Amino acid sequence: MKSKPIKEIISLCRRVNQRSIQIYTRLFQEEGVEELKVIWGRMAEEETIHAAFWNEAQKQHREYTFPDIFDHPERAKGKLEAVLGKIEVLFNRWETKKTLENALILAYRMEYHMLHPTFERLFTALKPLNGDTDPSDTYDRHMKRFMEMFIQYGRTTPELELLGETLQSLWQRNKALVDIAMIDGLTGLFNRRGFLIVAQELFSLAHRKQENIAIFMIDIDHFKKVNDRYGHPKGDIVLKSVAKSLKRAVRESDVLCRYGGEEFVILFPDIRTSAVPQMAEEIRKRVEKSRPEGIPVTISIGAKQGLIQKNSHTRFLSWISKADEYLYKAKSRGRNCVVHDC
Repeated sequence: MKSKPIKEIISLCRRVNQRSIQIYTRLFQEEGVEELKVIWGRMAEEETIHAAFWNEAQKQHREYTFPDIFDHPERAKGKLEAVLGKIEVLFNRWETKKTLENALILAYRMEYHMLHPTFERLFTALKPLNGDTDPSDTYDRHMKRFMEMFIQYGRTTPELELLGETLQSLWQRNKALVDIAMIDGLTGLFNRRGFLIVAQELFSLAHRKQENIAIFMIDIDHFKKVNDRYGHPKGDIVLKSVAKSLKRAVRESDVLCRYGGEEFVILFPDIRTSAVPQMAEEIRKRVEKSRPEGIPVTISIGAKQGLIQKNSHTRFLSWISKADEYLYKAKSRGRNCVVHDC
């Protein structure tokens, strides 16, 4: 996908977010019930936190292309444009008749539209590129608080109470759908598709900034024997344990992935050449010491690092292939070791 649709989608997400801030601020200003006034004010504040994410994303939009994140980008754009129109209709309805019921319906529709998978998918994809700004966790709390408020005050009208429960169900379903698309269900790491989307962007960014990066390919040694001896449920425990060890060893900015089966991959943006062997050894030792439920586990690691001389999707995949080549050298040397090009 070209960068233009991504730019437009991010811009639309930002506009929806800005409009929600304005509307929650108006509800706060007009509310006569003190408890609800506090809630509307809090909702506006939380949307302001999310606005920082979209502002940063829009500032950096020229850096992002995400060729595979949306199957139908034009359709996503159209739906977001429709969201803005529907919000305005409901806001005008509330302006005409400022009742509690209309305020709750207006707020419900805003939150409903912001449950569109486009938002959650961009949260997931942009998080590694936007530094410490991550709206996913705060949005979880935001939605939970909103639904509790909606159900509490919606009890005056049975239909409103039902809408609150429906919103909660939709929120959980949409998050599950995005996770299926980009997150490995067993380990909680990116799956291959999610990793390739995000890591390609970081690879391109490192090329433009001429920052040293590294890619580790990691394989659990003799994993088939683990499954054969202890059973597949124990094998799953081993996979989750290795993922946990990897998470503890790396930085917040590093991108982890279960690449398939017992293979993992990590991309390290902006890492010093001298730190690569040290990081690889730290990861290897952590896994060896972990012994989940007493099961001995070791890993082999292949590490490719350096400056990117030429940026392309093919070159990115060639880096992964090179790390994989070093991985197989590590396995041929007896496993439980690291091979790198430092």
